[in-house]
Amino acid sequence: MHIEFARREGGGSLATIDRPDGVRLLLTSYDRANSVPHDLAHFVTERDLGLRRGLWGSIADGALFDSVQFIAGKRRHDDAARSRAVRRANADELALVEVLVGAMCRGLPMADAAAAREIGRAWSSVRDSPCPFPPDRRTAAVNELRRLGLLFGQLDASATLALDWPTAPAARTGGRRRRR
Repeated sequence: MHIEFARREGGGSLATIDRPDGVRLLLTSYDRANSVPHDLAHFVTERDLGLRRGLWGSIADGALFDSVQFIAGKRRHDDAARSRAVRRANADELALVEVLVGAMCRGLPMADAAAAREIGRAWSSVRDSPCPFPPDRRTAAVNELRRLGLLFGQLDASATLALDWPTAPAARTGGRRRRR
């Protein structure tokens, strides 16, 4: 799946998404507080930690969200039902990813080791199992988010940051959910 991130006038970002099924979507992000757009942080967190049932994997599989608009292509007759099914099936990882994205963003100004610990703490706040991502992988993900955040910050009004979502499935995240 091909994605192009652009700056949104007034803050936030726009992501034009070309799904493998030929559908083109627009994801609008309204965040203005962070140096890195929230949806770009989702992309890096999910891609680099191998989470394929978060926001981007769900969109690739047909999920629609309030911030997603249909632009072009042939809609499936059952796209609303398909979206609900994907979101329901991916609900646990969608929630996990939100926690990890927050940790990634908090880790941006930190030293590498502290950022890796922040991600590990975030995992432990919602899972009973040890964090499955080794510290060097967590550090690499934060560094990639820093790099792409800088590139996004340098975009002018007509430029985009083009990225591709991996199509090969990754292993499901293990561990038991922590009950509150």
